Parts: sequence; C-alpha cells; structure tokens
Amino acid sequence: MAATLVPRVDPGFPAFIPLYTAFCVLMKLFTTTVTSMLLCASAFGQDVRSYVSTHTVPVAMINPAAPADEYADLAPLGEAIGEARVVMLGEQDHGDGPAFQAKTRLIKYLHERKGFTVLAFESDFYGLTTGWNQLPKQPDSIRHFLRHNIFPVWTRSADCRYLFEQYIPQSFQTASPLQVSGFDSQLYLNYSHLHLRENLERYLTTSGIAGKFASPAACQQFLAAVQGLMVKQRTNTPDAFPPAMRRDLEKGLQLISQAQRAAADTSGWPRVIASLQASIATNYPLLARDKAMADNLEFLVATQYPDTKVIVWAANAHILRYPDQQPGKGRAFDMVIRNKMGSYFTQNPQRARQTYVLGFASYQGTAGRLTMPAPYTIALPEKDGLETWIPPSVVYGFLDFTSYNRQFNTPTTPFALKSPGHSLPPGSISPVAWNLAYDGLFFIRDMQATQKAE
Repeated sequence: MAATLVPRVDPGFPAFIPLYTAFCVLMKLFTTTVTSMLLCASAFGQDVRSYVSTHTVPVAMINPAAPADEYADLAPLGEAIGEARVVMLGEQDHGDGPAFQAKTRLIKYLHERKGFTVLAFESDFYGLTTGWNQLPKQPDSIRHFLRHNIFPVWTRSADCRYLFEQYIPQSFQTASPLQVSGFDSQLYLNYSHLHLRENLERYLTTSGIAGKFASPAACQQFLAAVQGLMVKQRTNTPDAFPPAMRRDLEKGLQLISQAQRAAADTSGWPRVIASLQASIATNYPLLARDKAMADNLEFLVATQYPDTKVIVWAANAHILRYPDQQPGKGRAFDMVIRNKMGSYFTQNPQRARQTYVLGFASYQGTAGRLTMPAPYTIALPEKDGLETWIPPSVVYGFLDFTSYNRQFNTPTTPFALKSPGHSLPPGSISPVAWNLAYDGLFFIRDMQATQKAE
C-alpha cells in the first residue's frame, strides 16, 4: 500500500492554506508585534517622564546648620531607604558646593533619625581605620586628624566645614558619636605616610611573613618601595618610585598575599596589601581601584563595624550599582557604568538588599574642584533629559527609583541624564537605564563650584 501523505500542520495555521494568504497573515502578525513594541516603548517614555514629573519630592533646604531642623521634608527619603544598612551618597564632581551641603544635612538626618553611626569616605583606607581607631576622640584631635587624612577637595571646602569642624567632633560629646572610616585603596595621606611602613614591617615580622623573603635585605627593599610609592602619590614625583622599586613592590606584594591566603588571615592587613596592589595596577587601574574599594567597604561592613549602619561618601562614578545581567555592552560601558564599586559591593545578594544608592544630579550652574585653576560651566541637560522633566518650581528634590522599578517591573529602556558627572556619558557608551544604576536621585537645580574655607 502506498504511504499516505499527511500534510504538516503548523500550529495556528489551517492545513493547505494558500501561500499568499499565509504571507498576509504573517505580515499582519509582524505588523501587530512591531506596533505593540513601539507602543510599549512610547508608553515607557510617557511612564518615566510622568513618574519623574509627579514623584520628584521637593526638599525644603540643604543648609546643614539650620536651627531646629525637624527634617520633615526628608521623610520621603527615609521611607525609601527603609531598613537599608548602607546608604551611598554620590556627587557629580568633587567640587559641588550645594551637593556637599546637601550630603551633610542627609548625614545628620541619617545619624539622628535613622540610626547610622559610621561615615565612610572615599579616602585612605589604612589611615581612616587604624589611624582613626588609635585617635583620642577629643574635638581638636578629631579636627586635626580629619583635615590631614581625608582628601582636601572636601576638608578644605567651605561647604564641608560644618561637617568636619563642628558636627563630627561635637558628636563625640554625645551618647551617639559618628565614627569615621575610609575605603579608598589610595594609601598615602598623613597617617599612612607616617606610619604604614613601620607598622607593616612589624606585621610582617610577627606573622612570620618577613622570613619568606629571599633575604632581610629583600624585605627592606620592599618596605622602601612601599614608602616610595606613597611619596610619589603625595608629591606627584615619578622619580620617587623608579621601575626597580616597582618590581620590588610587585614581587613583595605577591609573596605577602600568597602567605596571607595560606594563613587565612582575617585582619585588615590583606586589604592593605590588596589596596597597594590596586594602586600599581597597569591594566585598567580605575577598575582595579573600584574593586579594591568595594572589598575594603565589605571589610568595614562585615568586620570592622558588623552591627552598625554605614553612610558612604563618594563620587557618583563609584557608587553606580548597574547589574551585570542588564543591558549595556562593550568595554567602555563596563569601565564607565557597570564595573564600579557599587556594583561590585552589591553583587552579594545580602548587600544588594541592604544598600540604597543615592546619586546626585543638577540642571545648570558651575562646578570645579579646589585643585582646579578655575570653575567651569556645566552642560545643560538634553532637550528630553530627566532634568527637564522635573517641575521648574523644584529647587532641590528627591526622586526614588525603587518604587518606580516595582511599579513598572524594572524597565530597562534607557533615558538621558547628565551622569555620573556633569555631562552625558561619552558617545561610545550605549545609552543607560539610570533607574538601574541608582536607587534614587537628589536633584539640585543650580550647582555652584565650592570655595576654599578661610
């Protein structure tokens, strides 16, 4: 018997449908799908624009020294933060005067109303852990120490003066002092410059690691290289750290790191060694620094201050928490947006749940670090950028992205925002869904370059 030919039936299409009819059906399905996608994209654009314009909450003031401050205008921020254990406060540049004031007021609020008792700076990890721990907590001692162990872009700023000269020192006269720490892998500020070499030599001797060097002279050459690196970083004199010294340092750091892993060393010294390694990284040194800062911050949160809430003071460019699994391709995107301290730190699911990242944004004005010869005029927003969606009446404002992400199932469509600095990312960077990079934004309409404290 001849085999009966049974026509193949595609799901959703009747058997023996004419080819032209099938083509028409497919085109209709394609057109409907594309139209739906365009409508969804348009709806998203309307959603994010509408959300920003209606959910940016005005903040009454940024003056941290205002008398009888009840922080009523910061209640929405407190609700958004919830029970977060780590709050990261960014800034577009290290010379943003109003941002410094706003951050100081936020620090006061978090300290006094939300139970945060540690303030960690983007500054010298070793000096602000070991040095701070050994410091007598008297107001004058605190002022002097902070002035010389936190980067001067902040400690010399008139807009940070209240924080460093009054609020932190005076908190130690209360029952709830605000402890200071640091997580930067750049170890060359005053305490490290004066004490790191001597203390490191003592550690190597007591731990037995010094005996693993080829000779006592080799160990001393390594320690001299540590000092040479700090001198180079402090004075910007490359001659203080010649190539031979770099080789001694690289070799010694590798030897020490291996010994620490073998001994399962849980002290802060492995973080010091890793920080020094990051400081001399030649392949993508900025990425090495961000990874080291994330690991240093993890040490602070998990070991140094395991039962406390921590405020982080850093640049927008470091606190970004853009997830690996979200859109964005290319090495440039990874370097500028994805592979940052905030992202590394929140790769741990527990830290991701416990952390709130607050970026800073501005509309217009000037900026400029104290180390720059003169301020510069910041770029105006894109014609349809997020900054233009905020009502003109909002001088200072807070925008929470976490509720937006919950409401719209974490949209991944990008939109324009001057971030992480005072301009759009470089053209080589694919567009960014900023609601994935920050949990919220603090908006300042008129930015001003900070002035040097008298």
